[in-house]
Amino acid sequence: MPIHIGHIIQAEVELKRLTQKEFGALIHKNEKTVPDIYNRATMSIDLLVAISVALKKDFIKFFYDAEPMKSIRDDETILLKSEIQKIMQEKITLERELALMQNLVESQKETICFAKEQLDHYKSKLLEFSGNKPGLSAI
Repeated sequence: MPIHIGHIIQAEVELKRLTQKEFGALIHKNEKTVPDIYNRATMSIDLLVAISVALKKDFIKFFYDAEPMKSIRDDETILLKSEIQKIMQEKITLERELALMQNLVESQKETICFAKEQLDHYKSKLLEFSGNKPGLSAI
């Protein structure tokens, strides 16, 4: 069944117990134009937004579940889910790469530490050796 937005708005105005004059004032329209609004099956988005703000109710949402917006939103939802899945996979890949890089950095630190220890050991051996041999103390 097609949406008749004017009837939906009229029902909300009546639910809020507003007069045509009060409703017209809320949307900055003359009270004489209010019945015309109620009779409209369609209206500009600007007017619909103004009415939504005035009545504190989203009247655009009524179009979301009707065609063609429903199909468009479903397509967008499918695309968004696909994009989210791609991003999540990329996140997992990046987290793995980060963990590998962190392991590599830790291994490099250990290698550097070991190399420094070995260098210090060789220096001390060289100093021992040069201490026993004349002329080799220039280290």
